[in-house]
Formats: sequence, structure tokens, C-alpha cells
Amino acid sequence: MTVFLLDYLPTFSAFPATIPTVAMTGIAGLSAATLSTLLGGRRAILLAQAAASSLFLLHFLLLGAQTGMMMCGLGLIQMAVRVRRQPSRTLGLLYGLTVPAALAVAVLSWQGPMSALSATGFLLATLGRWQTAVRRMRVFFVMATVVGAGHNLLAGSVFGLVSDAMGLGGHCVGLWRAGMFRGLIGRHSPAARGLSKASA
Repeated sequence: MTVFLLDYLPTFSAFPATIPTVAMTGIAGLSAATLSTLLGGRRAILLAQAAASSLFLLHFLLLGAQTGMMMCGLGLIQMAVRVRRQPSRTLGLLYGLTVPAALAVAVLSWQGPMSALSATGFLLATLGRWQTAVRRMRVFFVMATVVGAGHNLLAGSVFGLVSDAMGLGGHCVGLWRAGMFRGLIGRHSPAARGLSKASA
């Protein structure tokens, strides 16, 4: 795993002029993305994600990850639409058009598995942003983050990978607070199984 990661991470010494900007956009994007996982309201989550996407758009631009950069741009359109709980039909159509646009972006800027992972993560996030319930939104965001981590690994975005790790942690904490994991643990715990056998 370490060797694989080192194969793709950029050698910062080769890009001395871009190190400060790459670092600044990465740290700022990481901060905004982490904040979004800790918020409880749907609108607040989307606004924080929009800030993170704007910063990571610049971050991926500097890294040369074209697909990820354009996916961030399409994500910004989605978040602008879904900030309103009930968008108009026109805005709903605009939201829907981002899906074929994302597929076209993946094809036109094809960079192998990196583009495929970016597109898949985008589609999962698209489903998440359309949800009105925060719990369902988080479930899709967890799946999107796992897939997106693959893109960030291949893109050599250390900040993106850290953001993914912290994002997963934040969303899982949010789902735990909502009782999702506790319900699953309760159903599969030895005590619960013993009670089910006794009642059978």
C-alpha cells in the first residue's frame, strides 16, 4: 500500500512554485469539508460542501487532475440548486443535466481509473444532495467519499485523502448520533440473538 501510494504522490520538490498554493487550497478545502460533516442542518452541510468544492477545484487544477477539477465545478452547480429545499422545475432540470455532463467530462478528460472513480463518486454524491433527509444524505456521502478516496489516491492529493478520512469519520459520527449503527448493533448483538431464539 505504501509503495503504491508513493508511486502516485507528486514530488513537491519538483514544483517549488506551486507548493504554497497547493498546500493552502488543500488545507482550506480539508477544513471546509470536515466542517460540513459536523453540521446538522441540510442547508448548512451543502453550503460548507460548496466552500470545500471551490477550494478543491483549485487544488485539483494545480495537481493537473482535470476530471476531479471539473467534477467539483459540476458539484457546485448541484449545491447551488439544492440549497433550496424545493427547487423550481428549471433548477431541477439543471440539476439533472449535471449527470450526463459529468459522464461527458469523464470521457473527454479520461485519465483511466482516476476518471472512473471521480465520476462514480460524483454520481453517488449527486444522489446524496438530492435527499431531503440528512440521514439518507450522509449514507450516500459515505459511499461517495470511499470511492472518491480512490481518485484522490491516484491524483496524489494528500489533502484530499486526509479530507476523505476525516469526512468518513464525521459522517459516521453523524449516523451514530442518528441511531443508525446502534440499531444495527442491537439487532446483531449476542443478547439480541438470544432473545430472538428464546421467543422462537
